[in-house]
Amino acid sequence: MGWNTMQMEEQLIALTKKTLEDLVHKRYEKLIREQTLTEETATFLQEVFELQGKLTWPLDEALLDIDVYEMNDQSYFVTEIRYLWFDHEESAIVLFCKAFTNAEKTAITAFIIDTVDA
Repeated sequence: MGWNTMQMEEQLIALTKKTLEDLVHKRYEKLIREQTLTEETATFLQEVFELQGKLTWPLDEALLDIDVYEMNDQSYFVTEIRYLWFDHEESAIVLFCKAFTNAEKTAITAFIIDTVDA
């Protein structure tokens, strides 16, 4: 893994945490304004989250497991939070985000919440 990729991974983990923080605080409009979230995905997330309970931050940040990987064709990165917490308990729900970068992989050009899955 090159230096740029390692730096990019750190940036993506920080951005994923910030995005989770916004979701925990139900800042859907902010995420839509920042183009991190589409209206359609926001509706889907709200429906899934409602069934699970109240989305919460893990009891200990060390329990927040964020994986970052680059697609084989190097077209974008994926971050996933395995697993989301609801009512202060770990669930089986995984949050997936996509990140697009410049060619040199030194800057994030777009970061979007892709979906959730169990």
